[in-house]
Amino acid sequence: MKTAVIYARYSSNSQTEQSIEGQLNVCNKFAQDNGLYIVDTYIDRAMTGTNDNRPAFQQMLSDSERGKWDIVLVYAIDRFGRNSTDIAINKYRLKKNGKILLSATQKTSDNLDGTTNLDGIILEQVYIGMAEYYSKELAQKVSRGLHESRKKGQFCGGSIPYGYYVKDKRVHIDEEKAKTVIFIYEQYALSESVPRIIVKLNEKGLLHDGKPFIPNCVYSILRNEKYTGVTKVRDEVFDIFPRIVPQELFEKVRKRIANNRYGRRGVTESYLLRNKVRCGYCGNPISAECGTSKHGKQVRYYKCRGRKKLHNGCEKSPIRKEALEKFVIDNMIETLTSKEEMQKIIKWLMEVQEAQSKNRPIVTALEREKHQIENALNNIMRAIEEGITSNTTNRRLHELETRQEELEKELVIEKSKTALLLTEEEIRAFYEKALKLEIQELVNYLLEEVTLYDDKIIIRYKSATKNGSDESQGFSFYMGKTVMPVIILNKNDPVYVAYEVIKVI
Repeated sequence: MKTAVIYARYSSNSQTEQSIEGQLNVCNKFAQDNGLYIVDTYIDRAMTGTNDNRPAFQQMLSDSERGKWDIVLVYAIDRFGRNSTDIAINKYRLKKNGKILLSATQKTSDNLDGTTNLDGIILEQVYIGMAEYYSKELAQKVSRGLHESRKKGQFCGGSIPYGYYVKDKRVHIDEEKAKTVIFIYEQYALSESVPRIIVKLNEKGLLHDGKPFIPNCVYSILRNEKYTGVTKVRDEVFDIFPRIVPQELFEKVRKRIANNRYGRRGVTESYLLRNKVRCGYCGNPISAECGTSKHGKQVRYYKCRGRKKLHNGCEKSPIRKEALEKFVIDNMIETLTSKEEMQKIIKWLMEVQEAQSKNRPIVTALEREKHQIENALNNIMRAIEEGITSNTTNRRLHELETRQEELEKELVIEKSKTALLLTEEEIRAFYEKALKLEIQELVNYLLEEVTLYDDKIIIRYKSATKNGSDESQGFSFYMGKTVMPVIILNKNDPVYVAYEVIKVI
């Protein structure tokens, strides 16, 4: 008596165990009628046949190398697979292992006794072709259906980002959770660390799915473009998720995430100059370091990587974190608030403000959308005049008229903003205050590099002109020349004193 194993599969969760039951019943009856003895059964549930990445299927192929059975029995060829290439490769693998593939309902290229079935060769290829055609045609239909649904702004499944909920196939904003999303973005944009943001969320008693926020969850929120109202599928943009986060805030956060990709922050302490300091002797980066003094006090400082990791013979002394950061920041603010440089910057900011007031991208986008809606309304009215009307037409007409009213209000608000231009005195006051408040951003955007020696420090600032701003940092800064003050250290400098303290420790 020949021995066989049964392989059964169904494709999706919309099918049930009854599908498997039916396949097994037919295969067992075929085995009984043809004198086959079933020694094992392999079943894949809710697994597509368009590829062979199926656990039970792969186990069956693996067992065919050492199994004592002769035949793989399936209900139909499409249960074995729906991809002609995969079917050919896997059938060859079975044949090489001395096994054959049979169907309980269709003719195959092999007979029960292992001889070739000439009619079955042709029919088997037809079955395989039909299965592959059906699978690809179904995929195209589903893809077209999803595409049309997305164009209508309907939610087509998948995970719902924090701050949204779905009702009647439409995504809506959960106002309370949306406030939390905005809080997370604003805190991160102000250079707050994710662990500190989580502490603040916990203090407010805010939860994510009933549990405290964790870093991965916060980073997922910070990277999710759907919060800007943009849903991308295969490079096509759809209007499905309402905007929660303003585009400007999202871009600010995205740039900071990009800047932090290689680590700009210690685990528990912020190092303002991390990735900005270089050793003047060996040229290696000077990185953050933390140690403990003989008195048990934690000490943070910057240390040459060449000396610390590479052991290249560099004898550059470590420098206290607090002393170096204060020294550099003070010099930055002193340089950037000098009368000459401040006047250049304020003049440029006035020019930018005036240019933006004439060409506001939001106003342009709103006016473009308004024009599109007017065209759509005209088309619908022409259709109605010609007697073409339906519930869908009336519903669409109402949606367009509602959106038209909203656009009118938004345009009035945005256009009113263009009249609120700041005076030179207001810009100067804001600029002086911002330099002291946004210290981390000041470093990220304006500081090019700090070169350390034991007896001097060279500070290089980023240089940009009206025609060549530093776009990589997302910040346009006007300065006529690169400022490179060389600060010579002496015994009275706090930085020099820091060297001495570190050496003593």
